[in-house]
Amino acid sequence: MRKCLFLIFFLCILGIRAQDVDGVLPRFEQISEADGLNSNGIRHILQLPDGRMVVTTNECFNVLNGKDVKQYSLAEVPSHPLSNYHGSYHVYADGKSRLWLKDNGRVWCLNLQTGQPEDLSDWQMDDLFVDGWGRIWTVNSQENTINSVNSQLTTFNLQSSSFNLEPEWGELQDMDADSLRMYLFFSTSIVACYNLNNHALEYTSQPLDSAEAKFYDKTSLVVRSQDGDIYQLRCGEQRNIFMCFSPETCEWRTVFETTQGTFNTLCIPNPQLALMVCPEGMWKIDLETGKMQLYSEVITQKGDTLHTGFNTVFCDRDGGVWLGSFDNGLLYAPSIHAPHSYLIYYIVAVLVIALLLIISFFFMYARRMKMREQRLMKRLRKIVSDSVATSSERISKEEKEEMSVPENEQQTLTKETLTISDNEDIEAEIEEDPSPFIQRCAALVEQNLNTPGYNVERLAADLCMERTGLYKKLTEMLDQTPTLFIRSIRMEQAARLLREGQLSVSEVAERTGFSSASYFSRLFQKTYGCNPSEYVKSQF
Repeated sequence: MRKCLFLIFFLCILGIRAQDVDGVLPRFEQISEADGLNSNGIRHILQLPDGRMVVTTNECFNVLNGKDVKQYSLAEVPSHPLSNYHGSYHVYADGKSRLWLKDNGRVWCLNLQTGQPEDLSDWQMDDLFVDGWGRIWTVNSQENTINSVNSQLTTFNLQSSSFNLEPEWGELQDMDADSLRMYLFFSTSIVACYNLNNHALEYTSQPLDSAEAKFYDKTSLVVRSQDGDIYQLRCGEQRNIFMCFSPETCEWRTVFETTQGTFNTLCIPNPQLALMVCPEGMWKIDLETGKMQLYSEVITQKGDTLHTGFNTVFCDRDGGVWLGSFDNGLLYAPSIHAPHSYLIYYIVAVLVIALLLIISFFFMYARRMKMREQRLMKRLRKIVSDSVATSSERISKEEKEEMSVPENEQQTLTKETLTISDNEDIEAEIEEDPSPFIQRCAALVEQNLNTPGYNVERLAADLCMERTGLYKKLTEMLDQTPTLFIRSIRMEQAARLLREGQLSVSEVAERTGFSSASYFSRLFQKTYGCNPSEYVKSQF
């Protein structure tokens, strides 16, 4: 038992260790210039609808299809000015397989279907966004509107439409849209929600007042999680804040805010986890508790340790995590969670120990029952031997009394009178001393060993008692049911007959009230630990 308790304690410690497995990052596959990338300095990562990955560097679009890398030089793609865009590096992919890159007030567009740059000379826009559905939205500063330019995107129902932007809302920094609503995020921290069907402004919400918003008005990045919540990272000159907006309840909550570090991009692998990268490494954030952990190094599948900062992080549709480093290329892991070897070991160990405990308790219980049965059999042997002597004396006494009773008085004794007197005798015996009662029960069973079907009901009837009363009495006095009591006496008598060696096993079974020799052998094996034949051999 002490060993079992020690093992349980050890497993509890191991369980605490297993809970910390999430504090270890998995090993990453490293993809660098040697694998076909244009450069080891990664700026942005995204995934196309067909599953291909787009990785941008300062000079090139790199398209990974799983087998090779195709490069498209940015030097061959003309840019277009965006007078209203003051943010940093951002890449989009729209529904027509076009890549859009915004940086330092300019935009580049590459058509992946043709491999040629897109002509933007006719586009009238001061800023541009692409939502999660691949729809393009342009901003017109003179008219203070944001416009959908998706008339040629037949896969979407939304056609050309315009939505007003109020000047007091500030500069539009980011947006997101679904099939019904559009959410616009401004430098003043205001979010405006428009209905895409009737173009009506449904509501505005502002988590920060004007004085607070000025500390976080430099850049904004929004990402929608799987459960529909929108997470926003707002950065200023010296402060950063990470907030969550629920479109269902229109409520905001702050995950964290800090005056240290510069945050680049973020992704939300699942509703409980956020990954955020910065020059110091990668932050892993528990969205339920707000707990943060910084990883300043990663280990590759070759075993190399990389101390690096990251420009970007991205989670693909299969749950894989992609990290873009400043000078160590691209890093990929199928999952952000570390291998569950410790956890698997813990679970297996718990199951094994639980099985061992069950087996141990079973054998302890069986051993205790065996010892209890042996003590009971020893007690029954004494009771049986005493009852035989008592029965002989009582029968002789009854015969003498019967001879002294006149014949006419004997005929007047009724069954009812005998029943009453027997009941009174039994009750008196029980109240005076439990042993005579047990002896009488044993004597009745012995007298009816050859009686077929002699069971608890018949024993209770012979004792002029209810079956439940007999059960209660024997259980209280012997801690054994009447059925086991009868069986124990039969087994004891069977063992005696076998020791005498005058009868065969079948005859002993018949003499002790067992209708089947095989059933008798099974019970004998269970009681004495050997079959009747082996028992007979052991006696000679």
